[in-house]
Amino acid sequence: MKSTLEIQPERSGAVHGTAGEAHDISQPVHAAAATQAGEAPSRQDASALQGLLARQFVQPAEAEAPAVKSPRAAPPLSPTRSRLLKSVAGLVLLASVGWMPLQRLFQVSSVEAVVNAQVVTLRAPVGGVVSEALDPLRVGATVLPGNVLMTVQNARADRAAIERVKENLRTADEDLVAVVARIDRLTTLRAAIAARVEDYRADRVLRVGADLVLADAQITSAQAVMDRAEAEVARQSSLAATGFSAQATRQTAERDLAVARASVDQAKARRAVLVVEAEALKAGRFFGDGYDDVPQSMQRLDWIDENLALLNTDKGKLEARVRRLTAEMQAEEARFDLASRATIAAPAGGQIWEILTSPGEQVVAGQPLVSVLDCSRLMVTTAVSESVYNTLSLGMPASFTFHEGGPAFAGRVVQLSGVAAAGSNFAIIPSALTKESYRATVATDSLGGNGTCPVGKTGRVVFGKTAS
Repeated sequence: MKSTLEIQPERSGAVHGTAGEAHDISQPVHAAAATQAGEAPSRQDASALQGLLARQFVQPAEAEAPAVKSPRAAPPLSPTRSRLLKSVAGLVLLASVGWMPLQRLFQVSSVEAVVNAQVVTLRAPVGGVVSEALDPLRVGATVLPGNVLMTVQNARADRAAIERVKENLRTADEDLVAVVARIDRLTTLRAAIAARVEDYRADRVLRVGADLVLADAQITSAQAVMDRAEAEVARQSSLAATGFSAQATRQTAERDLAVARASVDQAKARRAVLVVEAEALKAGRFFGDGYDDVPQSMQRLDWIDENLALLNTDKGKLEARVRRLTAEMQAEEARFDLASRATIAAPAGGQIWEILTSPGEQVVAGQPLVSVLDCSRLMVTTAVSESVYNTLSLGMPASFTFHEGGPAFAGRVVQLSGVAAAGSNFAIIPSALTKESYRATVATDSLGGNGTCPVGKTGRVVFGKTAS
């Protein structure tokens, strides 16, 4: 298929084809015109140039899309409109490419920023010989909180305090055993004596009961004698009145009556004594020949009870002493353990930063042994310009982004050192940032959350902005 091209030199040489494409051929046309030594192009030259352009542009397009046919040529674009479209496209491209640098230009950000962390130096709490843990230490090895790094053994620790406390505790235990044995013996003796006293009391109760029965019988007998004596006195008195009885006989009868009455009173008194003794036995008191309080067995029980009370008091004191000495011995043993053997454990999760000793080395108390990089609390040390530094304040939000890209990590400003040298135990000292003299420290909790420790990596901090 052939296409017809029109050449309009007076209109900047715009060539229009039936395929709807416009090509600026003003430069080739001018070049062809220049080869004719300034002569005006003839119609034959125009036909030849038209054929050449058709072969270069129209025929490849037909070969690529032979099925596309244009019923008529598209209207040509004016040069002004073409330049306008090109300018708009250039401005859009320039805005899309330059927006990010322009946006960063207006942000309050750092000049330098590096991920930092504190270095914890572990020192020997006691003097002794260093011995490694199960796994040999290596610089850069990852440790978890509480991991044992090494131990320090002190074979010259003093055990005199422990031996002294042990001796005192042994003496107190022996005294306590002796007191407990005496208490047991006296308790057993008291039980036996108490049993005998109870048997004696039971026997006395039975005896007093029998004596009461005897006293009642004696009273009855004396009463009968007194009744007979009274009857005899009455009879003798009547006989004497009639003259049939002598006066002496009547006096004898009266004497017998007095004796009978005395016997009755004596029997009643004896019974009253027995009643009192029976009541005393019920109350736990005893009466007997030669005593009127308690028998000897009861007195022995009182003595045993008094000694048991004293021994129980001594037992309580000794038990308290044993407890005190036991606690003192445990404290001395713990103190000896601290003085004889010290375990050096990682205070936080991180990495071995520096090893300052070796196994078998003799160290003194306070000597540094190993340094651990605390990766659990990462920070960002930044260097800022003076104008930016004057706008910062403690607690201001900030966000950190690595130079290689990735998400922004939220944080806050925790230290502003300015031009002063901020003393710290950071792995990277702030004075290592040399592009600016003003420095700030940003704390962030999200760095290193995946188990990594990116200390030393650089990035950029934007102040006054939180991570989205």
